[in-house]
Amino acid sequence: MSNPRRKASVTTRRLIVEALRSPGRRFLDPKSSSRNHLDYWDLKATGFYTDLADGLEASDNLYLKPKNHQHDPQRYQCVLAYPEDDPYPALDIHVTLSPKGQPPRVMIAIHESDTVLTLPRIHVNP
Repeated sequence: MSNPRRKASVTTRRLIVEALRSPGRRFLDPKSSSRNHLDYWDLKATGFYTDLADGLEASDNLYLKPKNHQHDPQRYQCVLAYPEDDPYPALDIHVTLSPKGQPPRVMIAIHESDTVLTLPRIHVNP
């Protein structure tokens, strides 16, 4: 039997939203193709951060991502869905709260969703 999806706590979701709204506390994962995805979909990073923050503020659909190893930092995931008439696909967003620093920073990895069938979507109106 598989484990049910676990939602992030309200406190964690608020910390992530707060960090997304603060330019010095948010950044794209430099080891991922996140920047390429934003460029390909013609999304500006600032607008994307706003869309993600607004979506997470309005919805509690932020889930713990299962860890590969016990000592890995906890990551969170959600599916951000732009309106169907937009050319953007559903995005699978992996959010990592940095364990260093106060207040915490948020690293974001973006890619086309491979969990869109298993996670509820956060609908965005850009």
